[in-house]
Amino acid sequence: MEAATLGGFDIDAGLDAKLSAIRADMADEYRQPHGDPWIVGFSGGKDSTLVAHLVFETLLALPPSERTRSVHLVSNDTLVESPLVMGHIERVQGEIRDAAEAWRLPLAVVTTRPEPDATFWVNLVGRGYPSPNRSFRWCTDRLKIQPTSRYIREQVRASGEVVLLLGVRRAESATRAGTVARYDNGRRLNRHNDLPGCMVYRPIVELTTDEVWESLALNPPPWGGSHRALVKLYRDAGGGVGWVLQDGASASKNFKAATIPASADRA
Repeated sequence: MEAATLGGFDIDAGLDAKLSAIRADMADEYRQPHGDPWIVGFSGGKDSTLVAHLVFETLLALPPSERTRSVHLVSNDTLVESPLVMGHIERVQGEIRDAAEAWRLPLAVVTTRPEPDATFWVNLVGRGYPSPNRSFRWCTDRLKIQPTSRYIREQVRASGEVVLLLGVRRAESATRAGTVARYDNGRRLNRHNDLPGCMVYRPIVELTTDEVWESLALNPPPWGGSHRALVKLYRDAGGGVGWVLQDGASASKNFKAATIPASADRA
């Protein structure tokens, strides 16, 4: 199979076809005759970055008269995240925000945080909760799930219904593949299991990990710059090796980031 060429690099034709199909599907979903906003879960990791990349491309490809649905790029800050991770997320958020304003795109950049009485230290010191462990992971619900779910519910109340875009992929793990299959209704959108009025859209669900890295490596972000800082963050985190760039930088599968909670993946 012949390869497409981008910036002097060869892109596998199969991947090129997959990305074209994903872009077409996203554009078709956005053009649906209703005003349901898109909420894009952005953790700063490779999968959510690719989804954000494709969302931004989708908006740019549409004429201004068709950019009628608002888009919310939503990240979560537990207030106890790694400074390196949050620094990366905030830099990318700033780049996306500036570019969206310059292009007059209907895209808002949002960060959710726990309420003051639900922070890690209030629960740990003030309420005497034990440190989070495998059997009692109270931090996930209070610091991640609740703040983001609250924001989604606010948008549902304002619009009636929302579409939540997630970077979930079958190839992530056997567990993830099982979850995707369990809630897959054979349609583009699946109803969220926990959030009424929220439909879940997984545009990159069929991509492999290598395809995600290749897509990011050979396609500069539409908001400007490159994805090399992301690759470096994965490489510095250590662990498994993903797609390798020309300069030898590789990607780890073990990037720990603030994320849209696991419950948001269930539809």
